[in-house]
Amino acid sequence: MPLVRIGEIEEYLRSLDGGWVNRAKTVDRFIYGDPDAQLTGICVGWMSYQWALEETVRHGCNLFITHEPTFYDHWDSHPESLDLDAAKRKRAFLDQHNLAILRCHDLWDQFPDIGIPDSWAKVLGFGPPIGGKGWYRILDVAGLTVGEVAKRVAGRIEGFKQQAVQVIGDLSRPISRLAIGTGAITPLRHFMLEMGADAALCTDDDFTFWRDGALAIDSGWPVIVVHHPVAEEHGLELLANHLQMRFPEIPVRHIPQKCMYRLISSGR
Repeated sequence: MPLVRIGEIEEYLRSLDGGWVNRAKTVDRFIYGDPDAQLTGICVGWMSYQWALEETVRHGCNLFITHEPTFYDHWDSHPESLDLDAAKRKRAFLDQHNLAILRCHDLWDQFPDIGIPDSWAKVLGFGPPIGGKGWYRILDVAGLTVGEVAKRVAGRIEGFKQQAVQVIGDLSRPISRLAIGTGAITPLRHFMLEMGADAALCTDDDFTFWRDGALAIDSGWPVIVVHHPVAEEHGLELLANHLQMRFPEIPVRHIPQKCMYRLISSGR
């Protein structure tokens, strides 16, 4: 295998930026490790959980590319987060195995076609977006009701182990323009007031029921809510595929992570 520095992967990802990443204020950087070390392989996943890092080592890889934080806050730098026992154990593990972590968030949140927005649209299966840019897309759902769209979304995300979606609004209401966003950026007011949507698909890390839920109910705006990582998982798989094609001599693996939680009922 040709010698490749870990840092060359960051350099390549930087080269893909079409001008939407604010380099003075981005989380896309090395979170841990030595960029000058020789690369043995890459694992890509939505989050650098401890178990995902252990799997990275088992695969003989020494670079993990994560979309979300490693040390429990967005900037991976808050002293209280870094002082948590889980963070200390993680750093000790990284040091023990000479493992590096590179974050690819801001770049992939707006990357065209295979980045998070368009990959999420492809998962949903309503056809190519008919509008939107940046973090957001508009999907054509004409001829369907809120309930029918919700059921189709629920069916499309079963493979990511999310057992159901949350819905606010009249299930029998016909809709035509569904606004979708990425990750923790699914602003209901923007979707409805500025994008001309008549329904929204939001994620649970941005949509708050005391604020957005109340507004949706009082305004009669239908909303479907899914789990944050479910909306982004396919985009990370496509990132791994892209890197494997660009660096065919380097082993690249996607680490599937899916929905964080399960739903438990009383059984009654």
